[in-house]
Amino acid sequence: MDIAYTLKKKDGPVWAFAVHDGHEVHEDLQQLLQLSSSERLREEDPYTGMLTAIDTSQFIVSTSRFQVDLNRPLENAIYLHPEQAWGLQVWKTHPESEQILKMQKAYHSILSEIGLLIEETIRQYEYFIIYDIHSYNSKRSGPDEITDTLTNPQINVGTIHNDPKWRPLINTFISYIETQKIDGQQIDIRENVKFSGGNLSKWINERYGAYGCVLSIEFRKDFMNEWTGELYPERLEELRQLLERSVALMVPDQIS
Repeated sequence: MDIAYTLKKKDGPVWAFAVHDGHEVHEDLQQLLQLSSSERLREEDPYTGMLTAIDTSQFIVSTSRFQVDLNRPLENAIYLHPEQAWGLQVWKTHPESEQILKMQKAYHSILSEIGLLIEETIRQYEYFIIYDIHSYNSKRSGPDEITDTLTNPQINVGTIHNDPKWRPLINTFISYIETQKIDGQQIDIRENVKFSGGNLSKWINERYGAYGCVLSIEFRKDFMNEWTGELYPERLEELRQLLERSVALMVPDQIS
């Protein structure tokens, strides 16, 4: 029941995480699932791992959030009830208690690994910045729904768990994105509108918030068909380049 992930280290204090990129489910659990592969894919964050390719260190989880969700507190990290999973019935038969304990152990193990990576970054650079990359659905009623852009920004940045000392750096990131364009239009980026930052950001900030900042970046799924999973490569590449250009600005000179 281990959580599979890819780790790529590069020089520098900036990390790009994609903890919901994964689609894999342990073979012992697959026969218990009620949801189809396509149903799971709708609520996962496919292709976000590709957005971490921005010349930073990378941490990409390939195990599905439907096995265990690293961005939820432990009591909700395994979706045993529909209210934990957008009203979806995930399991035909719930995993056995021993399987659940193994999944919970894997959850703790990965958080410990993340903690060690952050501590190593702090020792080497004295601070860290994490791009916690996610995506979200805006066509809940069907593939032909017109996206309500008033309530669904192109990019939502969750920052609620960060120490206030990182406010200048957060402002720098948001201000930069606001100056950029996609399809000739200024990018609609807003803070803490759809999402304010999940449990991973909370966990990191509670332990290491004096030394670093977590930007939980949620992209509206304009880069794909959220119902079929079809990728629009050019749109995804625009977003990847947007993130890549922002990294050079993430130097907290103003932080004492």
